[in-house]
Amino acid sequence: MNEITTTIITTISTIIMQNLRLVTVDMVGTILRFAKPPVQQYLETAAKHGVKVEFRQLERSFLNHWGAMNTDLPHFGATSGMSSLVWWVSLVKGTFKDVLEDQFDEKTVAKIASELYSFYHSPRPYLVTDDGFESLQKIKEMKIKIGVISNFDNRLHDIIPAVGLTKFVDFVVTSEDAKHSKPEPGIFDFAAKKSKISGLEPHEVLHIGDDMDKDYFGARNVGWNSVLVDRWGGGYSLVEEEHVLQNITDVFKIDKF
Repeated sequence: MNEITTTIITTISTIIMQNLRLVTVDMVGTILRFAKPPVQQYLETAAKHGVKVEFRQLERSFLNHWGAMNTDLPHFGATSGMSSLVWWVSLVKGTFKDVLEDQFDEKTVAKIASELYSFYHSPRPYLVTDDGFESLQKIKEMKIKIGVISNFDNRLHDIIPAVGLTKFVDFVVTSEDAKHSKPEPGIFDFAAKKSKISGLEPHEVLHIGDDMDKDYFGARNVGWNSVLVDRWGGGYSLVEEEHVLQNITDVFKIDKF
């Protein structure tokens, strides 16, 4: 690609971005990443309380309970009269109970659950990705409003300032807030209203996330533009090649959403 072509593409991309009025981003996996796998953290926290379990067993049990809780009590209990704290404590207890069986001690696991909940409410488990930070900074410089749409509970409202992202983010929408989770249209509609942008049209919004169904197609199903973050280069045959980004900053090189 010669210099003239590169300049033309950059100019077109800039114009396209400037026509946007709202950019929304997924958080964990897109802008943030875990410092260590959550199951590993569960293991280490349990060990401090004298509880020893195998990684694979705990991982399998966690995934089983995660799936069941999201089916039976979706959106971290927001539509079931349950707080997200009680939701998470129930998940952790169930996860360990299935692994420990007759060695399960309610009081000990309750302490583990409480400690884990507090830990994931702090900035300690999270790292801000370099490309995520750079992209948010550039979007903010372009005077485009930025929102967060995350399948997370309401601790995220405290986590974002704790990791130093408040200056970029104009509003945050969680599953617990919206009583909907991606890819449901309700959470995207909730975010559009929360943006308070008058007369906002779907084609004026771009969503950036790392999950094909929840982020990329979830946003497109409500008429928004979207791109898919694929840092590991796994490839997605159902997504247009130019919409798949290994680095979020490549969004500024796209000539068509």
